[in-house]
Amino acid sequence: MVEQIKDEIAAITRSWSSEHVKLATTDAEKEAIYRLRYEVYIEEMGGATQHPEADTAKRQLRDEMDENAAHFYVSQKGQVLACVRCNLRRFSLFECESELELHRFAPAYPDNVSMTSRVVLHHELRDSDVLMHIACAAFGFGISTGMSSFDFVACNPRLIPLYSRLGYRIYKPGFRHPQYNYVVPMVLVFSDLEYLQKIKSPFAPLAASGPSTTQYRDLLFAQFPDANQTQVITDIGQPAFWQLARTRLSDPTATIEHVSLFSRLTEDQIKSLTSRGHVVRCKSGDSVLMQGDQGREIFVIMEGSFRIRASEDKGSGWMYKPLTPGDIFGELAFLTNGLRAASVVAVEDATLLILQAGTLDDLIGTDPSLATALFHNMASIVATRMRDSP
Repeated sequence: MVEQIKDEIAAITRSWSSEHVKLATTDAEKEAIYRLRYEVYIEEMGGATQHPEADTAKRQLRDEMDENAAHFYVSQKGQVLACVRCNLRRFSLFECESELELHRFAPAYPDNVSMTSRVVLHHELRDSDVLMHIACAAFGFGISTGMSSFDFVACNPRLIPLYSRLGYRIYKPGFRHPQYNYVVPMVLVFSDLEYLQKIKSPFAPLAASGPSTTQYRDLLFAQFPDANQTQVITDIGQPAFWQLARTRLSDPTATIEHVSLFSRLTEDQIKSLTSRGHVVRCKSGDSVLMQGDQGREIFVIMEGSFRIRASEDKGSGWMYKPLTPGDIFGELAFLTNGLRAASVVAVEDATLLILQAGTLDDLIGTDPSLATALFHNMASIVATRMRDSP
C-alpha cells in the first residue's frame, strides 16, 4: 500500500513544474528541507520543547506527515532557503483533524482535501516575495492535479494577513495547537474563482485555468456560516467595522475610543491603525496565549472576557481583574520583543481584533505621531496592570 501511494505521488509530481520553485523528489532535497526547519524552529525560535521529534544529531526536523507529502522549496547556491509542505488526505491522516472538523466537509472529505503546513523562510528572505512565489506554486500544484477541493491551514495569528490575502477564510474559532500555540483554522476553496478575483488574490490567474463552481463554497457556508463573514477589515470597509466594533463592545452606547489602546487618538488615526486588523473568534476555555510563547501581536477584546494567569509553578493563579471588551493583551511582549509573560484564557466565547506587530512597527517610520501616542497608551496600560497586580 505504501509503495502504491509513493507511485501515485511520483506520477503527480512528474506532471508539475514551476519557474521559481522546485518540488523535492530525492532524499537529499528533503533532508535539506528538514535542516532548514531545524534551523528556524529549533535553533532560531527555541522550539526544542515543542518539537521532541527533532533529530539533534542530524539537525533535522521531520514528522509522520512528511512521508507522503509534496515538498516545495526555493534554493540559492545549493542551500534551501524557503519551503512549504502540502498533504493530500487521501494518502495520509492530517494533524488536528478533529479540531479542524474536517468531517463536516464531506463528500469532499476525505479524498479531496489537502493541508498546507510547515511554511518556513530563512531570515534573509523574510522581506522578499519568495513566500508568495512558493505559495502560488503550491496552489498551482493543487489546481493542476485536480485532487483537492479544500485546502486547510492551522494558522498562526501573525500569518492571518498573508493567508487572507491569498484567499483563505477563517471558518471556526481558534484552538490550542500542541506545537504552535494558539492557531486559527482557515480554508481555501480552490474553485471559488469569483472570490479570488474579488480580493485580487495572486491565486486568481491560476484558478482561472481550473473549474469555477460555487458547489464547495456553498458547502463551506452551509456548514460554517461564519466563513461568509469576511474577517479582513479592509475588505468589509471601515463603516462596517465601526458598526461591528460598537456592537461588540459591551456598553451599547460605547464607541471604539473606549478601547484603552486607542485613547486620545482621532477617528482617522484609529481607522489607519485598524485597517489591517483581523477579527477572530474563540471559545470559552481557549488558551489564546501561553506564558513563554513567541509572538508580538496585540489583541483587542471586542466581545467576551479573558483572564490572565501566571505560571502555576510559581504558586500563583489568576492575575489582575478579568479583561473585558475594550481591554487589550499582548502589549508587554510587543514592547519588550520578548516572550509572552503570562497565559491568557477565554472565560466565555469571545471575539478579538488582532493587530499585527509589523503593522505597528511600520508606524514609527510612516506616522511618528500615531506611533508615539500608541506607545504612550501601551506604557500606561502596563503601568496600570503592574499597580493593580496582587
